[in-house]
Amino acid sequence: MSELSNEAVKYIEQSKLGWLITVGGDKKPYIRPMGAFFNEGLDLYFLTAKETEKVKHINENPTVTFYFENPGQPYDTFKSVAVSGEAIEVLEENDEFKKAVEGISIRYPVIKESVENGNIKSSSIYKINANFIKVADYTKLPKELSEDI
Repeated sequence: MSELSNEAVKYIEQSKLGWLITVGGDKKPYIRPMGAFFNEGLDLYFLTAKETEKVKHINENPTVTFYFENPGQPYDTFKSVAVSGEAIEVLEENDEFKKAVEGISIRYPVIKESVENGNIKSSSIYKINANFIKVADYTKLPKELSEDI
């Protein structure tokens, strides 16, 4: 993994909230806060209710971006990370589903109990297979760097 990728992973791991960006059928971007997520390197997993606009958008266009920015940063030390890729649903029968539940449960503990009680039927877990990252770090020059993964 590159130095830029390592920096992005560290930033994601200490983030409490991310912003999922999808594009609707109307070609407009839609941004939503997401707390129920987990990263494995630069690949991201997130939980969402099945009957949401974001799921509809992903079905129409699976290319999404997950954006991380910690609040209250001063301009001269501002940092953020954006990870883009294709979102695919992780099926419940899959071992990857169990791994995602364990990981998401670190930030969002109620999910593990919901799965164990069979109360997850109205939700889905998606995986974003990262293929592009952009890191903004105003303590360095240039201030923004990106790379295809």
